[in-house]
Amino acid sequence: MSFIINENFNTKSTLIAHLQDGTRFVFSQGRFDRWCIYHVRENKAHAVRDEEVFMMMSHYASGHTRFLLYRDFLSIFNEVTNHVNYDLVEKIVHISRSYPRPQEVQFILLFLYAGMIAEENKEKAILKKFIKRLGVHQVLIEGMSPTVAANYSRGKRWRELELECQVRGFYADYDILKLSA
Repeated sequence: MSFIINENFNTKSTLIAHLQDGTRFVFSQGRFDRWCIYHVRENKAHAVRDEEVFMMMSHYASGHTRFLLYRDFLSIFNEVTNHVNYDLVEKIVHISRSYPRPQEVQFILLFLYAGMIAEENKEKAILKKFIKRLGVHQVLIEGMSPTVAANYSRGKRWRELELECQVRGFYADYDILKLSA
């Protein structure tokens, strides 16, 4: 649901990125914390949900493109911290240009980047950015429905989700990358 933004919203928002279509992503206060991702177009803001972006991403979930998009996602994943890195935002813009629909891929990757930053900042989140990686893997590699993937972790204990990440090799990859850095 969209709403008209006011000066208070603008003052309390943190810019994530300007998109190619003239819109922007920002962090601002949501229902739970200040890490809600809003897509701002002119004077309206919309809180973007994982399910919306997973649905867009599912259009790339067949054929060779899914592996390319997942590889590019991982290159971003490996650089995520708990704050916005504008050099990484520029890298995402550059990566997006290599796809037939660059604006759509830019939207997807920038949202996922912002989502991982948000997860890294959530005090009670144990899996942090790995929960986003699980969802992306489920949609692109496993062919899971975007709706199921977006809601997959709801009601599950973190240890169960951590185990799912482990059996997919997520932590092994991450530990190797951390050691080589």
